[in-house]
Amino acid sequence: MSQDRFDHRDDLSDVTKPVRPQRIEVITGAERRRRWSRDKKLAIVAESFRFDGPVSETARRHGISPPQLFGWRAQFRAELEAAPRFDAPMFAPAIADASLAAEPSSTLPMIEITFGPAVERVRGPADPKTLGLILEALKVLR
Repeated sequence: MSQDRFDHRDDLSDVTKPVRPQRIEVITGAERRRRWSRDKKLAIVAESFRFDGPVSETARRHGISPPQLFGWRAQFRAELEAAPRFDAPMFAPAIADASLAAEPSSTLPMIEITFGPAVERVRGPADPKTLGLILEALKVLR
């Protein structure tokens, strides 16, 4: 039997009957179609800004590619830029709590400013300069 010069098959097994494989699995790398919750994405993006090293280290630590992390950062940055901005002063609803007025220890007037997660309370007379400083500090938190 003549053998083709490009045929380099070496059959060293003692199985004479050809066996057809039932299943072949090819693993080429990390799984690519994972679903990340919005909270998890935000946590990873926040970590990438806090971490002093390269962004690729944060990505590797969480098993994602650096371009994916950069994409999430751009996505959240675009959402933040598209969010409504509150540059002009706005009025907020004032809620009077009768239980505070009944307490003898609360003889001084109090102003409470709630802005997202931040709450600022000013007891006593508040001058416009102090309120302006508080509002500027809260503007940084948005």
